[in-house]
Amino acid sequence: MGLQDVHDVNLIRNAYVAPARQRAGIGGKLLAHLQRMSTKPMLVGTWAAASWAIRFYERHGFALVSPQRKTALLKAYWTIPERQIETSVVLANPPDRG
Repeated sequence: MGLQDVHDVNLIRNAYVAPARQRAGIGGKLLAHLQRMSTKPMLVGTWAAASWAIRFYERHGFALVSPQRKTALLKAYWTIPERQIETSVVLANPPDRG
């Protein structure tokens, strides 16, 4: 798990915990460490179907952005195919007001 500085935000990248180590607080500790390091708003993108990932980030202060804002953010900060944009969500911390 790490941060990528992109313009005026930090993107959370490669945010995975090995399945055998999940539910032990490791992801939360890593995320808290990244939050302490970041001085910018933080964004994370994930698959819309990854409800477990969405719940994890929501438990840690992130909020889903609107579908319209999601598309704008994905196009501004990520380089991904249109199909991936359609099947992804973005969460923001602090929650996005845009």
